[in-house]
Amino acid sequence: MIPTVDLVVIGAGPAGMAAATEAAKAGLSVTVLDESPVPGGQIYRGIETASPRWLQILGPEYAEGRSIVESFRASGTRYLPGALVWNIGTDRVVDYSHEGISHQVQAGAIIAATGALERPMPIPGWTLPGVTTVGALQILLKGSGLVAEDAVLVGAGPLLWLLAAQMVDAGCPPRAVVENLPRGRMCAALPHLPGALRARSYFLKGLALMRKVKRAGVPIHRHASGLSIEGFDAVRALTFSAAGRSQRIDTTSIALHQGVVPNQQVTRLMRADHRWDASQHCFRPVLDTMGQASVPGLYVAGEGAGIAGAKAGRPPGPAGGTGDRRRRAPAWIGCAPR
Repeated sequence: MIPTVDLVVIGAGPAGMAAATEAAKAGLSVTVLDESPVPGGQIYRGIETASPRWLQILGPEYAEGRSIVESFRASGTRYLPGALVWNIGTDRVVDYSHEGISHQVQAGAIIAATGALERPMPIPGWTLPGVTTVGALQILLKGSGLVAEDAVLVGAGPLLWLLAAQMVDAGCPPRAVVENLPRGRMCAALPHLPGALRARSYFLKGLALMRKVKRAGVPIHRHASGLSIEGFDAVRALTFSAAGRSQRIDTTSIALHQGVVPNQQVTRLMRADHRWDASQHCFRPVLDTMGQASVPGLYVAGEGAGIAGAKAGRPPGPAGGTGDRRRRAPAWIGCAPR
C-alpha cells in the first residue's frame, strides 16, 4: 500500500524549507525529498557546519540560513536527504529512490522547490578539463572551503560578481573577471532604473560587489567578445577581444556563467503550462496568485517560479525577510583555510 501525505516538497533550499516549515505549522503531514545530503540548497550549502571564519567570508545573508535550517529541522517534517525523484504520475504518486531503494508516496499536493540552473554558455574549448561553471566553484567554496587559485571568471550575471567578491574575502581573488555583456546594454537598461530602485537592496549589493572586486586589484575586462579557450588536454589560456584589441590570459582554470534560469524538470514532467519570459530570456511555469501551476495540486516556490533571489524564497520574519513569492525583483545572487 502506498503511504499518503498531505504535502510532498521537492527540494530543501530556502523556498523548500520555508514551505515545509509553514505547512507543518498549519498541521499538515509533510515529506521533503531532497537530492542533497543536507538541507540548505545552493544558497545555504554547508551552513550547518560552516565555521565562524567561513560565515564571515560568505556574509551575513548566508549566515541567516543557519536559523532557517534550524527551524526546518525542528518543524517535524519528514526529511529524506539523498532522495532522487525520478517520476511523478498525474495522480500525484511520486516515485523516488532513497538509500538505494525505490519508494512511492501519494501526495495530496506537491511543491516543486528545485531552484535554478545555470544557463549553458558554450564557447570553443568549453569541454576541456579545467573548465567549469561559476556555480560549481561556489559549491566547492561553500562545501569544502576551497577555491581555485588560478580561476578566470567569464560571462555575465550577479553570481559572477558574488563569487568574485567571496574569493576576494577568502584571500584568493580570481585571476581576472571577463564580462561579455555587450556595449550599450547598461544604457539600454536605464528605463528600468526606477523599478530597480524599488529593490534597491539588490541594486546596492551588486554595486558593492563590483567595487570590492575592483578595489582588490582584480583585472576586469568588459564588453569581451570572440571568447575562446585554448588547450589540448587541459585549459591553457582564454583568448578574447576587448578594448579594441586581442587579449590572452594564461590560466589553468576557467569558470563560465551566463545567468540562471528556473529549474523546470518537475513542471515539465507534469506537463504544466510554461510561458516565455522576455525579460529573463527563459521559459517559466504559468502560476496563479497562490503559486499553483496549470496542473491541479502542483505548486512552485522559489527560483523555479522565476529568478528573484534567495529573499523571495525565505520564510517571513526578522531572519527570513519578507517571503514575497510574487517575483518582483531581479536577483543579485550566488585556497583560504576554514
